[in-house]
Amino acid sequence: MERTCAARIRNAHQMEFDEMTPAYKRPAAFGAAAFVFAMLLAPLSAPPALAVPSGAASHVSSVLPSSTSPATVRGPAAKKPRPPRDPAKANVLVNKQYPLVPRKFVPRLVAVPGTGIRLQPQAAKAYGKLAAAARRDGVNIKLTSGYRSYAVQQGLVDEYTRAYGSAYAKRIVAMPGTSEHQTGLAIDVGNHSRACALRACFANTKVGSWMARNAPKHGFILRYPKGMEEVTGYNHEPWHFRYVGPAQAKNLSRTKARTLEHHYGVASSPRATTAKGTKTTTANLNLRRSPSLGGGIIKTVPRGAKVRPTGKKSGTWIQTRHGGSTGWMSSRYLR
Repeated sequence: MERTCAARIRNAHQMEFDEMTPAYKRPAAFGAAAFVFAMLLAPLSAPPALAVPSGAASHVSSVLPSSTSPATVRGPAAKKPRPPRDPAKANVLVNKQYPLVPRKFVPRLVAVPGTGIRLQPQAAKAYGKLAAAARRDGVNIKLTSGYRSYAVQQGLVDEYTRAYGSAYAKRIVAMPGTSEHQTGLAIDVGNHSRACALRACFANTKVGSWMARNAPKHGFILRYPKGMEEVTGYNHEPWHFRYVGPAQAKNLSRTKARTLEHHYGVASSPRATTAKGTKTTTANLNLRRSPSLGGGIIKTVPRGAKVRPTGKKSGTWIQTRHGGSTGWMSSRYLR
């Protein structure tokens, strides 16, 4: 579900005594040694023992800077942001670049009433309040997934790898030790009718639209938004929500942080996509004139067909060539 600070550089400019105007030149032995000797003997509150003409003051300072000179005072080097890493806490960041510590972490868990699904206590309590609020609005949420162990996550990876190949599997399911579900803080939700289950169209269903509007009020955020695959490392998942706590969720909304990675300052800049080899369609796939579901259909490319990326990308859409046609395809169905 995949994305730095630069160290400050200071240049010190050194000047020589013999560059001073002739009126202020002194033999090297006297000019440097006497000045240092006098400064060591003089009280801190007294003026320097060696008088320096005002015209040369800045010049001498550049040779022997004071203890507070910017040339000698160096602040701490800029450090890479360090997002929260404690998986027992609601503010933890977990992704491909920031795996769980330890990798096989097992949280304290409780069952969500009325389901066989377990979450960390704080997340389970918050979900109960969220579901109750939804029912008052006439929305009946189905909780489909919560905590998944390291071993269960490995099983999912193996299953998806067999079905779609390793490269595509890594885009739609987290490797064990990097999954938010392993923290017991993430949930997947759906409709009781199973309409658009685990599909992008879930966002437009009654449950999906209610969650998008109201989940943050109860401490849950949409974790993998549309168009953020290069930052989060995963395709858009409108059914996957992550408990971060009401205060944190409100802060993300206030600052308009698009992802948890943006909130913690570790969002990588989108990488330029380069054309490389061919990809295979995993379903009958429409080749469209523009990178959206509203883009007109040029033609339908059958499952198992080979297409060639041009290198252009827009969110989860990539431009491809098939036969003599060039258009846009959803990368979700390419491997």
